Amino acid sequence: MQWRESLFRTAQPEVGKNWTDDGEIHEERGLKGPAADDTRVVPGHPSLTRILREHIKTKHLKRGDLPFRGGEGRDARGLGSSGRAWRSSRKEALAPDEFASPYGGGGGPPRAA
Repeated sequence: MQWRESLFRTAQPEVGKNWTDDGEIHEERGLKGPAADDTRVVPGHPSLTRILREHIKTKHLKRGDLPFRGGEGRDARGLGSSGRAWRSSRKEALAPDEFASPYGGGGGPPRAA
């Protein structure tokens, strides 16, 4: 078995539409750490690489397409299962007024005055 490598050049983290210039919830930026035009090499186990390649082939994905989509074709990042888990945890751990605040996640990001 031969390990494979995936190369990443950019990231598109979910930052929230109130935090981006164009109102989108994701913002494309360079990777953390390396220079802006550098790449990050991520090793891939052969069996997982085969599964990913089959998925790419089945979904007819092209360079730049996101490999995993949520319901109704939405982006699967962000408030997927991990986002729901964090929200649920904050709701359990914080007082109602803390959870409802912008910093508790229940009221969205704070706005500039």
